Amino acid sequence: MMPGEPANVIVCPSCGAENIEGADTCERCLSDLSSIDVPEGAQVLKESDLSLPIGAVRWSKALLVQATATVREAVQLMQRERAGAVVVMNGLSIAGIFTDRDVLRKVAPDPSVLDRPVSDVMTPDPVVLREDDMMAYALNKMGVGGFRHIPIVRGDTVIGMLTGRDVLNWVMGRYFD
Repeated sequence: MMPGEPANVIVCPSCGAENIEGADTCERCLSDLSSIDVPEGAQVLKESDLSLPIGAVRWSKALLVQATATVREAVQLMQRERAGAVVVMNGLSIAGIFTDRDVLRKVAPDPSVLDRPVSDVMTPDPVVLREDDMMAYALNKMGVGGFRHIPIVRGDTVIGMLTGRDVLNWVMGRYFD
C-alpha cells in the first residue's frame, strides 16, 4: 500500500466498526475478527469433499498391543514408532485405546503404573471408523469427541488409524498443492 492510499478494511460483524484488514480483534468492541479475515483466493472445504469416504485419506498404520502388555511396553512402542496412540486388543477384539494423552494424564502423575497392564490405564471401548464412513462423519467424531486418533476397522479387523495429522495432510494436499 502506498502512502495516501486507503487501507483495506473489514467490518466487525458485532458492532459494525471498520477495522484495518489483518486485525485480529475489533478496536471498538474487542470481538474476534481472525475468522473473517480469510486471504483472497483461499478455498474452503466443499460439501462434496466431506462426502468422500475416509478411504480417500492416507491414514496412519495402527499399532496394536495386547491388553496384558505393560504400560511401559506400550509407551516404548509409541516412542519407537513415533506414534501418538496404540490400539489395545483383547485377543482379536478391540479393548481400548492408549494415547499420548493417557501418558500425560495417567502415567506421568504416577509412574508406578508403568509395570501394570496397559488395560488399567487405557480408554476402554474407543470410537472406531469404517473405511467407507464419510469425511464429514470422521471430522464430526474427532471434533465433538476431542479425539486425535480413531482406529479404522474393516469388519472386526483394525486396518489403520486416522489421526489429526492425517486429516490435516489431506486438507493441505487437496487445497494447497
